Amino acid sequence: MNTQCKTKIYCILLLISLVMVLGGGLLAYLIQTVGGTVEVRDVRWMGTNGTMMSGLLYIPKGVTAENPAPGIVAIHGYINSRETQSGFAIEYARRGYVVLASDQTGHGYSDPPAFANGFGGPDALIFLRSLDIVDKDNIGISGHSMGGWASVAQAMVLPDGYKAMVLAGSSTGTYGVADGTAEFPRNLGLVFSRYDEFSMLMWGSPVAADIVNTDKLKTLFGTTETVQVEKLYGSIEAGTARMLYMPNNNHPGDHILTKPIGMAVDWFSRTLERKLAP
Repeated sequence: MNTQCKTKIYCILLLISLVMVLGGGLLAYLIQTVGGTVEVRDVRWMGTNGTMMSGLLYIPKGVTAENPAPGIVAIHGYINSRETQSGFAIEYARRGYVVLASDQTGHGYSDPPAFANGFGGPDALIFLRSLDIVDKDNIGISGHSMGGWASVAQAMVLPDGYKAMVLAGSSTGTYGVADGTAEFPRNLGLVFSRYDEFSMLMWGSPVAADIVNTDKLKTLFGTTETVQVEKLYGSIEAGTARMLYMPNNNHPGDHILTKPIGMAVDWFSRTLERKLAP
């Protein structure tokens, strides 16, 4: 092959590469911003003990201080970062919620140490509540795995600062956070997969599908019977609502698959007043 032909091939390959890079960047932008209808901001704020916290703030089109929207804090699990919550954050935001996907302490761009200050959960909720574009009487908190413990820590520190919670692949009463009761946390949706690898740590059951028979879960759901999947327990109006969702996936699948994300969306659609994007 002569030099002229090689040069031509290299140019074609370079052009294809550039098109792929630019096209991929545009596609990522359109997905992240829901077709340009959601603004995504990189935010920093000062947390407890001077800890600098980090997050991505998703703001649906039309949301302003004069037209505030419900808010949701979404927190990732151990050795992850705020971007891991993109699946949840995008789906929440496209339905009109202002979403803060926060880095836990010692993760992503948030200052160390890890596990400090309630995993950084309370600082995230305080920051979301400080925004004038958020309806402070209509806030949800959600977390995956260790991010769920951060969510419980939020509820412990600010018991009146939220309206509903989603725990995905997580639990109450683990690693220093409060035990769950029929009244705490408020309006809880639990998304726990049938093949979750951490069922023993979270609920004391070696088999994920069998958490429905554990005393820990029964106490949380206010029942002495086997907890039924997708049955509403308690009262949304009283703040004691409970529902267990069990998608057919494993622990890391919770934040990348449509089914568990859709289940989280379903719970907030039941318990928060949605503001649909114009």
